Amino acid sequence: MPHSVFPLCVLGLLALSSACYIQNCPRGGKRALPETGLRQCMPCGPGDRGRCFGPSICCGEGLGCLLGSPETAHCVEENYLLTPCQAGGRPCGSEGGRCAASGLCCDAESCAVDSDCLVETEDVAHSSPVSGSSPAELLLRLLHVATRGQTEY
Repeated sequence: MPHSVFPLCVLGLLALSSACYIQNCPRGGKRALPETGLRQCMPCGPGDRGRCFGPSICCGEGLGCLLGSPETAHCVEENYLLTPCQAGGRPCGSEGGRCAASGLCCDAESCAVDSDCLVETEDVAHSSPVSGSSPAELLLRLLHVATRGQTEY
C-alpha cells in the first residue's frame, strides 16, 4: 500500500506546484503581467514603405493611404498575430485613430481628412522619399497615382 501512495503523492504535488511548462510559460513566470509595450504594425505597400492600419488599409508618409488595394492584402495577417500593434503617429479623430500621413487620420476601419495630422511644409520637404528615390520607385509612384484616379465600375 505505501508503494502505491508515493507515486500518487508525487503526482498531486506536481499538479499543485507553480512550475511553468516550457510550451506555455510567459516571460517572468505564470503570474507575470502581460507586456504593455506595443509593437509596430506590419509593413505594407510598395517597397514596404507603409504600415498596416487595418485589414485593408496601408498608409505611409509620402505614400498616402491605400484602401482595399492589392498592396493591403498583406495587412489581413495582422489579425492572426497574438500581440497588439500600433501604427501611425499621434492620436487623432473621434474613433481612436492615429495620424497616418500628412492630413490623414486612420483607424482600423477607415481614413478621414484631419487638420491635426497636417505636417509642416519644412518637414515634408525633408521626409519626402522622392528626392532620393531610384527611377524605378519614381515610376512605380507615378503609376500608382495614375491608377488611383480611375473609378471602379
